[in-house]
Amino acid sequence: MRYLQRVAEGAFKETFHVVDADAKPRALKVYKAVGSDRRDQREIEAMLRCDHPSVARLLSVETYGRGTTKFVAITEEFLSGGTLASRAPVTAATCLQIGDALISALAHIACLKLVHRDIKPDNIMFRSDGLTPVITDFGVVRDLTDSSATPTWAPRGPGTPFFAAPEQLNNEKSLIDWRTDQFALGVSLSFVTIGDHPYRTRGLSDRGVVDRVASRQPPAPWFEKAATPIGLTALLPMVAAWPVNRYRKPETLRKAWLAQKGKSA
Repeated sequence: MRYLQRVAEGAFKETFHVVDADAKPRALKVYKAVGSDRRDQREIEAMLRCDHPSVARLLSVETYGRGTTKFVAITEEFLSGGTLASRAPVTAATCLQIGDALISALAHIACLKLVHRDIKPDNIMFRSDGLTPVITDFGVVRDLTDSSATPTWAPRGPGTPFFAAPEQLNNEKSLIDWRTDQFALGVSLSFVTIGDHPYRTRGLSDRGVVDRVASRQPPAPWFEKAATPIGLTALLPMVAAWPVNRYRKPETLRKAWLAQKGKSA
């Protein structure tokens, strides 16, 4: 492979833009030695099981050593269309289109008994067509058929707190299922379309927002008033504090989503 440039660095891995032997652009992700081998393996296994146009494709896995340290590197398709975060703000009509594809992807992930646990605008990228959104970064994926890698005593589960559901923030493992991803997707779509987190009250810091979500206070009063005129009322149940008040099944969410008529405010 030919190295082009470093793209990003996270807590557990670095991402590079490379070109393979056939001159095709790829994303090379190298896990850091400090990462959890168990989480690395779960990410790889989860991505290999997924097969959906709106889920990033894992192309290869390699292991190499430097002295006594072992490194793992994965190669994924290179997504050149940028992130959802970089596109904000988007119109309600665009949100409807993007949301439909992502809800379909969540349904696929859920049918595999997986919970992504880090859905956010930075982890939603676009293919070169600029239209197809793709969920990336399965670094903290949860396999519901396997034991949890997060200690029971931990006060908070893994993921990005600002987009996380209450059960994830509070490490309530028994409540975590696909509806945890539904909450994060609802917050993400609200953030890039309406312009803020549904739980932010006037003057509240990001930390304060996370605390409001964790304590299961209701979304801010302005949120319903902002979502209703633009025809995105399905967002309201998606970000409910308790999973039981969100859409129970992916197909129910998708039906409600497609029944909306997104429009400009």
